[in-house]
Amino acid sequence: MIYVVMGTKAQFIKMAPVIKRLEEENVEYILVDLGQHLKISSRLRKELGIKAPDVVLGKEDINQISKGMRWMIEVFIKGLSKKWISKNIFNAGNGVCLIHGDTASTLVALYLAKRQGLKVAHVEAGLRSWHLWEPFPEEIIRVFVMHLSDILFAPSRWAYDNLVTMGLGEKAILLPANTSLESTLWSLKKKVEWGGIPDNYALITAHRMENIFSKKRLQFIVNVIKKVTSILPAVFIHHNPTLVQLQKHRFLSQIEALPNIYIQGLTSHAHFIHLIARSEFVVTDGGSIQEECYYLNKPCLLLRNYTERIEGIGENVVLCKFSEKLLDEFIENYSFYKRRKEFVQCSPSGKIVEHLKIHIR
Repeated sequence: MIYVVMGTKAQFIKMAPVIKRLEEENVEYILVDLGQHLKISSRLRKELGIKAPDVVLGKEDINQISKGMRWMIEVFIKGLSKKWISKNIFNAGNGVCLIHGDTASTLVALYLAKRQGLKVAHVEAGLRSWHLWEPFPEEIIRVFVMHLSDILFAPSRWAYDNLVTMGLGEKAILLPANTSLESTLWSLKKKVEWGGIPDNYALITAHRMENIFSKKRLQFIVNVIKKVTSILPAVFIHHNPTLVQLQKHRFLSQIEALPNIYIQGLTSHAHFIHLIARSEFVVTDGGSIQEECYYLNKPCLLLRNYTERIEGIGENVVLCKFSEKLLDEFIENYSFYKRRKEFVQCSPSGKIVEHLKIHIR
């Protein structure tokens, strides 16, 4: 049996191609929603065409750090009982547990699967910033998860080489690309409602913990928004924790007072992909968005000191490092930042399912 265990918005988006491939090839699987983003994942499943989960652990959406910590502690305590795990989660016998990425859900899924004695296959393995505190806590989680997983699906040659450097090459399988490529291209084909947004705009979003909980970095991000809106309109997509911190430091009123700003909450994946595709450029601290900008060949200013992804660096992506000089250079010359070569359209999900089928025979 294959157990697909997830809990966040990004995981559902990136694992949707794998789930669809499993269904196309009539491979039996059990979908487990750990409930980290319960409300969002419910909406996403409908958008992405994913079935309702067979197992749901969460009871409420986790949109605060305190809730997240409480949720993790509760699951870890319950997981001390193998009987509880086998009864409530892995109730269809032995097999492979498929996990994704570097979130709290990834860590919880690994813990529960190992307690049950299952093999663990890690999708998006090998991504490294090589700085434990940036991004935090993802870099720490992914190192721990990669060492304890049994199968490592690397989304690029660079990621594969990182696994070799870590001494994990024997467990690594090189994929032709990340599954996010498939999700991006699917969403780009969908029709979305479009209104209230100008023809020429920049897209801005920020949610990284190390950014929004640093007043200095948050001030830099506000200054970025001010500079961008001085040359063209900007669509600012906010996450709830970002909004809370902006209000706490009285930055939100400064943003709202800008004449060229369009503030929106989280939207559907298809709508967001179209926002990227139609924008002049993107400013973000998200690694997944960095990848999506690479696929769509959009100039991207990455609000980080380090990134775990190679896609676009030195081409369409500028690593900001919170430098005013790099910020100004990007804004003045953003049209010059383009991907140098076309990427080959492929099906990483197909290769993942091919290898999973070997392990469940």
